Amino acid sequence: MRSLVGRIAPTGLALLVPLSALAQTPPHAAGSDVVALTHVTVIDGTGAPARPDQTIVLRDGTIAQVGSSTATPPPAEAVLLDLTGRYVIPGLIDTHVHLATDPSDGDRRAAVVRRLRNALHGGVTSVRDMAGDGRALADLSRAQLAGDIESPAIYYAALMAGPEFFTDARVRLASRGLLPGTAPWLRSVTAATNWPVAIAEAKGTGATAIKVYAAVSAGVLRPLVAEAHRQGMKVWAHATLFPARPSEVVGAGVDVVSHASLLIWEGMTRVPPLTAAGRPDTTVRPTHPSVTSVLRLMARRGTILDATLFVMGDDSARAAWAAAATHEAWEAGVPISAGTDSIGVDQDSTLPNIHEELRLLVERAGLTPMAAITAATLTGARAIGIEHTHGTIAAGQAADLVVLAADPLADIGHTRDIVYVFQAGRRYSPVVASRSPP
Repeated sequence: MRSLVGRIAPTGLALLVPLSALAQTPPHAAGSDVVALTHVTVIDGTGAPARPDQTIVLRDGTIAQVGSSTATPPPAEAVLLDLTGRYVIPGLIDTHVHLATDPSDGDRRAAVVRRLRNALHGGVTSVRDMAGDGRALADLSRAQLAGDIESPAIYYAALMAGPEFFTDARVRLASRGLLPGTAPWLRSVTAATNWPVAIAEAKGTGATAIKVYAAVSAGVLRPLVAEAHRQGMKVWAHATLFPARPSEVVGAGVDVVSHASLLIWEGMTRVPPLTAAGRPDTTVRPTHPSVTSVLRLMARRGTILDATLFVMGDDSARAAWAAAATHEAWEAGVPISAGTDSIGVDQDSTLPNIHEELRLLVERAGLTPMAAITAATLTGARAIGIEHTHGTIAAGQAADLVVLAADPLADIGHTRDIVYVFQAGRRYSPVVASRSPP
């Protein structure tokens, strides 16, 4: 909603706004509906070379025009922001977060709202939540859409898994009041599941996709994927489902597989059931013929790898394996997205974890800074299914942008040097001061 401050009523009388109402005005720029970002270098999210000295015109929450500053005069009514020396990328998309595993304790709403605010002011304009309490997720998503909270746009999954998973303590936390496995957002499935009903009920929670977690065979997975796609839902799955191995997961037609570390099971002679799953043999390298075969299959099908290097840490053998596998996937042409498995903390003035994921993609997995930016923008949008409106900087796309003080292609760490964040055309200040000089 536009601020009433400084506006004139049609009768010519100034609109009087109570001080109490002013105190509730959201802390974003609430001026003209038209903003022109001039003389900025555009990194558009597609992997195309950076374009210097561009003007981007934002109107009513979308990008109305992008072009060279010499050939794109700003509209007369636009608020001008001279961004000489600055860089702009699409709004970042974290493709693996969990906002509502335990809404009664660790994920209490007040704490989650602070995490979301930090994420937005830290450059994240959309997130893909990979399952939790569907009631809380629907409420957070509604609050973001209504403008009640400052938050990235929230797209979330309804989880399906085999019966063995539903002894997990997280199930009880995320489905309080219901028998484990019966909630439409946390469903126990078998070969006997009525797929049209189960998928329809999951879709009714407001979910964008089905997440397949574990204890699912290839024979159960295939009809699940087919029915979800028939009903217009994405399918997101762990790379190994115990017993389904990565080649079976990809072969079933899922849209995104999560956790590069789980690709190792393709090189194992046998994938155990969930109840017997232990640590894999890390002497199997990411260049193992079976692993490279599944990576080629992913590349042919366009299956996205949600690598989640952040959650693995920086030093362990498993972390090194995941980073190396992500590199092999990228070299094979597999699209990579940037997910953290943990959006960030709720302390004020704290950057979200996506920036560390970007660093790991570059420094540990060997992606170029351009490829890492594409992972967190266009490929992230593709993972959710919003690439026609988000993830790139082009006319007609949502005005989700991050203005940076320095060149992220020279140093991926500069994604932390935020000057402004725009979400649907609204301007937000950075969560922390830029490390680079103005």
